Amino acid sequence: MITHIRVKNFKSWQDSGEVKFAPLTGFFGTNSSGKSSLLQMLLLLKQTVERSDLEEVIFFGDENSLVNLGSFREVIHRHKEEELLELEFGCKLQEALAIEVLGEDSEGNIRNIIMPIDNFSFNTALRVDGSELKTERFLYSFESCDIREIRWESYHLHYKNLLGEEETVTMVPKSFHGGPAWAAPDVLKPFFPAFKNLFKHVYPLGPTRVQPKRSYHWDDKDPTDVGLWGDKVIDALLCAHMRRVKISKKGEEATIEDRISEWLREMDLAYSFLLKPIGALKNDNYEVQIQKSATSPAVTLADMGYGLADVLPMLVLCYYTPEGSTLILEQPGIHLHPKVQSQLADLLIEVVTERKLQILVESHSEHLLNRLQRRIAEEKIGVDKTALYFCRNDEGVSEIDRLEMDEFGNIANWPENFFGNEMGDLFAMTEAQRARQKRAEG
Repeated sequence: MITHIRVKNFKSWQDSGEVKFAPLTGFFGTNSSGKSSLLQMLLLLKQTVERSDLEEVIFFGDENSLVNLGSFREVIHRHKEEELLELEFGCKLQEALAIEVLGEDSEGNIRNIIMPIDNFSFNTALRVDGSELKTERFLYSFESCDIREIRWESYHLHYKNLLGEEETVTMVPKSFHGGPAWAAPDVLKPFFPAFKNLFKHVYPLGPTRVQPKRSYHWDDKDPTDVGLWGDKVIDALLCAHMRRVKISKKGEEATIEDRISEWLREMDLAYSFLLKPIGALKNDNYEVQIQKSATSPAVTLADMGYGLADVLPMLVLCYYTPEGSTLILEQPGIHLHPKVQSQLADLLIEVVTERKLQILVESHSEHLLNRLQRRIAEEKIGVDKTALYFCRNDEGVSEIDRLEMDEFGNIANWPENFFGNEMGDLFAMTEAQRARQKRAEG
């Protein structure tokens, strides 16, 4: 799980400060306030560590990547290329890593001691030198470890061993985190697979969806997710169906299809949901058949409204990804009815509590927020399991405030009229009605 992030000189952010994450973290704010940029930072790191070229400092992206940020000049705050770009995150690892450092064992012998690490924070600073992007420094820091930090700058890696002695290694890293692994000191090598494993379990879903088809072909491959735009959602469903994947629902086993069908009925988007083979089973061609009601005829996904195509990738992602994963949801429910937007909060609460997912959501939906506040008041999720933020942009510089929410779901510092002035609109409408009525009577 990712515990916090921080960016300096990243797009509209001069300094975000430490933004702490919870199992369910929400970002709200006006358009172009910097919400997306904070989450793009994680996608930037993900697409970099997943590249085969481990000697690249950082991969800003292209038309085929998760995010395409262009170049250093386009990313650096106010295009000031002389400034340092700083990126930071903290994490709790699903599987502890182990590093070896010199120390004294229980018998008084001086030897390498294995140190388990289950959480760490990482900070890196990048700069442009001429036309070349370089790593200026990086820092690994630890809270629950006898080694407090591993720091690199000015071509030297520094850390204190368990004897309290300063260890110094000369090195010239190629990447933002100290890689490549073959050229790194032994003390750093365990972190590189930890980076890959952490970001392997970060799954983003963008705000738009691909157009649904009338039929689908499964190539017998297992997609890792539903795709950034939901383009792999049917592949994921077919994979789960053919592999007979089970999930836990309140302690009992259920199929992904069954749970999705239940949600679609609850959201009043569909009554039944079925994957049906077309032609010979060996051809692996299928269609998604949907019944809107118990008595209506079955139609294909392409014949249904956009709302179903919009919510289906989100439902599948929430149940298809491994437990403990981090999902990044950008504007979920943007095309959905207000009632369904409210129910999305219930969906997110369920998968956070039952599947131990971490959800990072960017939204403008007051209906989602109101339902979340209600569920906190009803003790369906603890306020300590949530973190809500409001972003704003003042003359090109983004700022962020954590919303102060109590155990009853009340928010003390919500920006006035962010979701519009409903009472003011009703009052103005009443006044207009009275004025028209007077004119008609006169």
